[in-house]
Amino acid sequence: MAPDANFLNGYLPYLLRQADQTLSAPFYAVLTQYGVARSEWRVIAVLHELGELSVADLAIEALSPQPTVTHAVRRLEKQGLVTRTPGTTDKRQRFVALSPSGTKLTATLIVEAKELEADLLADAEHLPELVELLLELTAAVTARTPGQSDEVSDVG
Repeated sequence: MAPDANFLNGYLPYLLRQADQTLSAPFYAVLTQYGVARSEWRVIAVLHELGELSVADLAIEALSPQPTVTHAVRRLEKQGLVTRTPGTTDKRQRFVALSPSGTKLTATLIVEAKELEADLLADAEHLPELVELLLELTAAVTARTPGQSDEVSDVG
């Protein structure tokens, strides 16, 4: 069977990843300036939006495997950007929250992210429709793949 020369140009997961990488690259440079790894950024952004979470829930929301999130949380805790507290019923469970300095840094990074996104997408058309379509796509695929939330990939 001959290879399909146009496969990647029509393969949605590849195109989504390509768009993610292209749009995210300038912000990744900002993260580097602040000494924040991508996995750490996902953790603090989720905590900023959702508040204190268990490590397991944080992994789901951060779209990262739990070991990746656990390592990111340890690094963030050493930097004083998050706090970890034991669960009240299960002492093995840990809950993670932003510290005041983590909240301040995350707010700064969110401003940077929004400004970069607005600048990069200034000439793009149909963004609200695209966002709506992506939300619909995610819901449709999730509905067709039971257990999807348990198997999270380490993306962007």
